[in-house]
Amino acid sequence: MLRALYTFLIIAVLSGIAIWLADNPGELVMHWRGYEIRTSFVIGVAAMALAAFLALFVYRIVVSFIETPASVSAFLEKRRQQKGFLALSRGMVAVAAGDAGDAKRYAAQAHRLLDAPPLTLLLAAQAAQLEGDEAGATKYFEEMLAAPETEFLGLRGLFIQARRAGDRDRALAHARRAFTLRPQTPWAAQAVFEIEAAEEDWDGALKTLDRVVAAKLIPRDDGRRRRAVLLAAKAMTAEEAARMQTGEARDAALNQAAKLAGEAVSLEPHFAPVAALAARLHAATGRLRKGMKLVEDAWKAEPHPDLADVWLEMIEGETGYDRAERARALAARQPGHIESRILEARGAILARDWAGARNALSTYAGPGASEAPTQRICELMAEIEEGEFGDRGAARGWLTRALHAPEDPQWSGTGYRAHRWSPINPVTGEFDGLSWSVPATAPAAALEPREDAASETLPVPVEEGAAAEESAPEAGAASEKPSEVLVFRPPLPDDPGPDDEADGASGEARGERKW
Repeated sequence: MLRALYTFLIIAVLSGIAIWLADNPGELVMHWRGYEIRTSFVIGVAAMALAAFLALFVYRIVVSFIETPASVSAFLEKRRQQKGFLALSRGMVAVAAGDAGDAKRYAAQAHRLLDAPPLTLLLAAQAAQLEGDEAGATKYFEEMLAAPETEFLGLRGLFIQARRAGDRDRALAHARRAFTLRPQTPWAAQAVFEIEAAEEDWDGALKTLDRVVAAKLIPRDDGRRRRAVLLAAKAMTAEEAARMQTGEARDAALNQAAKLAGEAVSLEPHFAPVAALAARLHAATGRLRKGMKLVEDAWKAEPHPDLADVWLEMIEGETGYDRAERARALAARQPGHIESRILEARGAILARDWAGARNALSTYAGPGASEAPTQRICELMAEIEEGEFGDRGAARGWLTRALHAPEDPQWSGTGYRAHRWSPINPVTGEFDGLSWSVPATAPAAALEPREDAASETLPVPVEEGAAAEESAPEAGAASEKPSEVLVFRPPLPDDPGPDDEADGASGEARGERKW
């Protein structure tokens, strides 16, 4: 409606102007070189408008003729870029689809059509990697180092290439250069830190950690944990070096190790391996009370076998009775905990207090047992049987039971299990990659003690997958598990024990035992 109104108004205005000119005729006279040109005003204005239009038309033709080469060039350039980006897109799709041939072909087209080195070189490198041409991929990544805008991308690619090839030195060099170029990049910082830690360059790893924390690439709590582990690792190295020295040099090395361990335990006071290390070193350097305080505080937070081992060995030349008293005192800080009961039993065995040892383990072994004994408890029971009665047959029965008893917690990581903590995973080199947990194993044996344990034959070993499948058929086939390096194997008895008749005779001669 408004458009029709506007059209009507324009026509009305033009009509009014035409009527006004018709009512007011005039003449337009032009004198030029002795000529006189007369015409009406309306025709004169129309002639001038036509002349202006013709001049403008000729001007546009001339300008277009002049600009035609540039326009054609721009058109061809735009078309070439479109083809180049299309080839780049198809190349990326081919890489994602795993088509090495198409990826290589489209990478060559994109490189020829586009002036975009970061994209085309990256696509060419990925195509070479997909084709298995590691040398070609490395060459493309090295070409990226020439330009500042592609240098970091090239370093990333070269780092990955070196890591795949297992060349730790080259990987570290590329990661350090990338970290220097862009300190705020998490992958470069993490790569430098992990490689330095895997090579046991504790000082270098500490310096890198300072830069990482300063750049706020990791949380503060994570930084504290990493520093504690690094200081503990450095203390362990110093302690190992002290064993090879004597006299004042040994004392100086032990003091240095104790200082480092003290710094570590101040950051992680309840981390059992660090607390045990610091306590052992403090005891070795004459600060026994401080070491005992560290163990007591850590035990109150979370009992652990590492703490128990250090606690029992802190005082050299101590009598078995005194050691048993100290074991009971530490166990009383966490009564009822399985580690407290094992510690109390170990102390009683050292004092040859067999009744006390049995009482400490009564929850897991004996007539009133309410929980299944683990492997360590079975081994302790075997030691009690042989130590108290000299019954090697009963001891062998407990050792046999230990073979299929529930496993105790261990330091576990990818492909690795051990009872001793390590700052890095010895298999993968992962820093602080071990966790204290119970390994997944076959189902535990029955809780009731076996009457014919001494005469039982050893079970035939089966694969872990098969055992899991038998124990849980409703869950389907057991999934495959990664191979693990088993540092600890359950001990096998050397002596098969007396036969059934001798067992019965010895039992009658000895009289009835408790259990």
